[in-house]
Amino acid sequence: MERDDIVKYLLVSGLSEVEQIEHNDNEIFVLRFFYDFDEDELSAAQAYAEEEECEDDEDEEKFYDYYVPYLNEIAVDNVSDIIEGLMEEKGFKVQFVSYDVEIDEEDAYTEFIAVITEDKEVDIEKVLDELEL
Repeated sequence: MERDDIVKYLLVSGLSEVEQIEHNDNEIFVLRFFYDFDEDELSAAQAYAEEEECEDDEDEEKFYDYYVPYLNEIAVDNVSDIIEGLMEEKGFKVQFVSYDVEIDEEDAYTEFIAVITEDKEVDIEKVLDELEL
């Protein structure tokens, strides 16, 4: 498995901070990476949340009930497309999970963990448990 090529593919595809997580099974390649939202995506999520939110309700929590799921859907859709391309181009089997959207003053991002194999069937939940992630 060309591990450096996989990392490069993900970085070139727009994902950030791609790092390998050591695993005791050499047939399994585990990666952590992030999807960073651009300004257009953040603006679209804000517009959607404002549109869905009740006009007379200034509740910030309700705003985030729309804003965060919208961003999460964008991240999962875009990462799914990238992973699908990797699978088609390289012929690997890939499973991934996403974690909650993180929002701070400067940006927003979503963390992902991917398990990549050439042809081995794995249970990603089991791998995550083994790695205590």
